[in-house]
Amino acid sequence: MILELTSLALLTSSGLVHKGWAFLCGSYSDFTMTVWGLFFSLVCGYFLGCLPYFLLDVLKVPFFERYKVQTFRYPSKANLQKCCLNLFILFFFVMLPMIALSYPLFKAIGVTRELPLPSLFIVVVQVFFFFLVEDFGNYWLHRWLHTTWAYKNIHYVHHEYSAPFALAATYAHPLEVVLLGVPTFLGPLVVGPHLFTLWVWLMMRQYEAVDIHSGYEFPWNLNSFLSFYGGTEHHDYHHYLYSGNYASIFTWCDGIYGTNLSYKVRKYCRDC
Repeated sequence: MILELTSLALLTSSGLVHKGWAFLCGSYSDFTMTVWGLFFSLVCGYFLGCLPYFLLDVLKVPFFERYKVQTFRYPSKANLQKCCLNLFILFFFVMLPMIALSYPLFKAIGVTRELPLPSLFIVVVQVFFFFLVEDFGNYWLHRWLHTTWAYKNIHYVHHEYSAPFALAATYAHPLEVVLLGVPTFLGPLVVGPHLFTLWVWLMMRQYEAVDIHSGYEFPWNLNSFLSFYGGTEHHDYHHYLYSGNYASIFTWCDGIYGTNLSYKVRKYCRDC
């Protein structure tokens, strides 16, 4: 995550981005850049984020086993194939139509592709705001998904793997993907950001989802530097015991509403 954020900062402050954006605006329609651009942001953020973890899971390099949250629990070939099929259906038959149908809404809230691009400061502040809004909304929807009816009929799909892996980050029931898309776009709905910022947001949100589902807790993970960022172990606990730690990004909501108590006790006892 830190590497990606640093790369984003360098890229955004570079004049090459402005030239590339001007080329895209001159080559493609507003609809194409909005709908297909957002879709490719989702796909790239997801699969580029998955790639290193996928290789670690397939190669099972002994050196990296020490960083597995649930030691020696790797996805099988059948798991990976099933997951890829589910992702293909979700991306092309759920997410892409959602983005296309939302195009009039993007225009109504003021999403524009015009130059100049927003400054790095604006992009960072807005994306952080989107993370805050998404985290709060996702927390309550996730808690609802763990009620008896919602879990039995919708959320059970995502919990098929008690030891999550990167490709399974978006492995879910189509209805769950639609529901959780609401808090993802709620922040942008309030702000009406530049299309470039929206591209960055969707890419970073996908990468964050992959990160917390990866199954690997490295010493350079973001939560090692920011205590309020949940990270892999925080979310892995949720999959392992099917409850608690409902927040998707930060630790604040679970702390405020007391849904991380069993996790804190377990972690305290382990570290004693």
